[in-house]
Amino acid sequence: MDTLDYWFKPFVRGNHSRNNWQVFNIFFIGVYGPTVSALLTTIIFDGFAGGLTLLKKFFIWNVPFKNYLFIILLPLIFVIIGIGLYNLLIGDIGSFDKMAFLSIPTILWAGLYAGPLGEELGWRGFLLPELLQRFSNLKSTIIIGLIWFIWHIPLWWAPFGTLVSGEPISFIPVLTYLAMLICLSIIITWLVINSKGSVLIAILFHLSINAGIVLLFFPDLNVDFKKIHLLSSVGMLIFTGILIVKNKLKTSANKVHN
Repeated sequence: MDTLDYWFKPFVRGNHSRNNWQVFNIFFIGVYGPTVSALLTTIIFDGFAGGLTLLKKFFIWNVPFKNYLFIILLPLIFVIIGIGLYNLLIGDIGSFDKMAFLSIPTILWAGLYAGPLGEELGWRGFLLPELLQRFSNLKSTIIIGLIWFIWHIPLWWAPFGTLVSGEPISFIPVLTYLAMLICLSIIITWLVINSKGSVLIAILFHLSINAGIVLLFFPDLNVDFKKIHLLSSVGMLIFTGILIVKNKLKTSANKVHN
């Protein structure tokens, strides 16, 4: 999870050094690991028919309209909370660029294949239904969150890829990053189990989180975008707490189709 402008900045600006491209290629090989692994495992054990059934989860779009609103609004609210806390605790947020909306399509298109498209078939399309056969919705999603966190660890020593990447590794950012991924895992599971097991919904929410759209309108915060995202964990924790307290994950596991 990271701001896409930072991920692609060296390449957009023409910094195409050999080392950058090596990191870039390794990054994408890793990104598509969950999806490729899920598809191969399914084909091995369930045949090509099983693989086709898994792929069909990409195209489950006919879900409650409110879920699409959550995909748009929740990430916006989380980042707005982060910006508000930054302004309160750290410093000025700078000017507002009202023309930044012109960059949104590019950011979303670039971000689609830089994470969500490569991961979600593995995490929510394959692993979630498998875990739900043995564990509760909450326990299953926490397990996925922990696996998701561990899977990102190699990127901590890369120049980009996570909110810990490119910085000295310290306890507080790592702990916050873990909390964020657990929260996001719970939120995505909640959306998926209420969307007929749709991987499309998981991809769109993951994309919306990664894009950090609100930050496009505050260019002076680019240098501190990681702090903003880490502060946005407050909103994630609050919303996740509401889901748990109100038992919103109690939805029957059979809504996540194998």
